[in-house]
Amino acid sequence: MEEKNKMEEFFDSVRELAEDAAEKLQEVGEKVGEKVSPLLEAAEEKLEALKDVAEERIEALSEKAEAMAAEARRQAEAKAAEIQAAKEKIAEHEGGALGYLTDKAKELLGKEGKDSPPQDA
Repeated sequence: MEEKNKMEEFFDSVRELAEDAAEKLQEVGEKVGEKVSPLLEAAEEKLEALKDVAEERIEALSEKAEAMAAEARRQAEAKAAEIQAAKEKIAEHEGGALGYLTDKAKELLGKEGKDSPPQDA
């Protein structure tokens, strides 16, 4: 019977220790929650601020990219118009493309000859 009482005492003391540990663990959890809660709130606020800044920068970059694309389109259209005008000019030339190029070469050589001083042979 004495062994039974010792076993009951042992189990009672283990139960008390487990209950104390559970209470301590509950207290630690509450303290940690109290300490961590403001940090989590601050982190959430910072995250929201970063999201706002990122959205603003992305929007600004997007607008800049759209403006650059519009300018590139405008330049491409201007070059295409120049090319089309050159094609039409060549097509209208009575000597065709070869005649146009020949006349252009003569024109350039003529200008070069006038601009450069005469060379003695």
